[in-house]
Amino acid sequence: MAWRGKKVKLFNKISNNNFTKSVLLVSGGTAFAQLLNTVLSPVISRIYLPEEYGVLTLYTSILGFLTIISSLKYEHGIAIADNDKKAINVLTLSLIILFIFVSLITLIFVLIKVINLDFNFKYSFLIPIGIFTTGLYRIFMQWSFRKKNFKSISKTKVSQSIFSNITKISLGILNFSSVGLILGNIIGGSAGIRTLSSQLRKSERNLFKSVNKKRIIWSAKRYVNFPIFLAPSQLLNAAGIHVPIFFLTFMYGNQMLGFYGLANTLVNIPTLLVGNSVGDVFYGEAANIGKKEPERLKKLSIVLFKKLLLIGIIPLIVVILFGPYFFSIVFGSNWHEAGIYARILSFMVFTRLIFMPISRVFEVYEKQKEALYLDMLRFTLVLLVFIFSILMSLNPYWTVSLYCLVMSLIYFLTFFLAQRIINKEIISND
Repeated sequence: MAWRGKKVKLFNKISNNNFTKSVLLVSGGTAFAQLLNTVLSPVISRIYLPEEYGVLTLYTSILGFLTIISSLKYEHGIAIADNDKKAINVLTLSLIILFIFVSLITLIFVLIKVINLDFNFKYSFLIPIGIFTTGLYRIFMQWSFRKKNFKSISKTKVSQSIFSNITKISLGILNFSSVGLILGNIIGGSAGIRTLSSQLRKSERNLFKSVNKKRIIWSAKRYVNFPIFLAPSQLLNAAGIHVPIFFLTFMYGNQMLGFYGLANTLVNIPTLLVGNSVGDVFYGEAANIGKKEPERLKKLSIVLFKKLLLIGIIPLIVVILFGPYFFSIVFGSNWHEAGIYARILSFMVFTRLIFMPISRVFEVYEKQKEALYLDMLRFTLVLLVFIFSILMSLNPYWTVSLYCLVMSLIYFLTFFLAQRIINKEIISND
């Protein structure tokens, strides 16, 4: 009865909390989009070959790495600016930097083509387009955060998934090969820009009269910490995620990367749907009680760990036992090997799910330096794994296994250090 009472109180708290409603609204859009992607992926996998999917995986990794610094993180100043006049100047600054960055990237690829350097990616001309559309979306999403226009953000998540999948399927039927997948990614990514910018373009367009050179320069100085500290930190974090893709392409080719890409996308669904949401909720609770009641936070982290362990163990066992058969039946016989990579990746994803949500205490207790050291350690170990694999001429299964082992150890170390930080806070509060 006591547990039921707690559940009722929790439900009432959620129902009456505008912030929580907003989070659920955005999360709901993301969940629906992810569900749609999952449902349609068997259709797409039967239209495109594994090597074509590998080209998309490489493209999205290049894009993910470059878009981190496309506006030098100045867009994060839009939501926190003191007033709308300052915010519109930060937005304008972000757009200017984005345009300059895209122009430079375009120039670099043109020079590579002219000089005839060995950059074996024939769809490189689509990279600047992807950076520009992704950058625009992120900038206008920050304006939506400022205006608490979460309904529009949720809508864009759904529209992005719809347009992306329709484009991929349509162009695949027309035999557009890898470019169909890439164009689907670009069109999907740009689908929400009009929605997010509509309020600014219509009811708030007079704000652009406040934009001038002096205020833009002031904005660049005021929020200089974003390009100095946040951009390098997130770039390093992204490197740990995307560097393996570059190595796998170089070592084993696009077909293997296609198997890896599809497997990685699907086994990460529990983390995307559960782990990230749990991490956000834990962060909200930790920010509330962390410094005042670290003992409660300690108990909460252990309870959360146990619950995530129970949630994650079933998908882990299913993928280990039936991964290759599942991929062959659902995605077609061409994708049997993707199920083998899913088996290997599943343990890493499992450790990420159970260990990483608690890592948000690094933010609560302002341990950014320690977090940066962990990012550096992760990046170094990942590099060493692939250097070792090249030197020893390991097959792709061993390489991916070593990568997963290293990442799992980093996730465990992160959890261990997070618990240590909480313990120190408990001692200091006594």
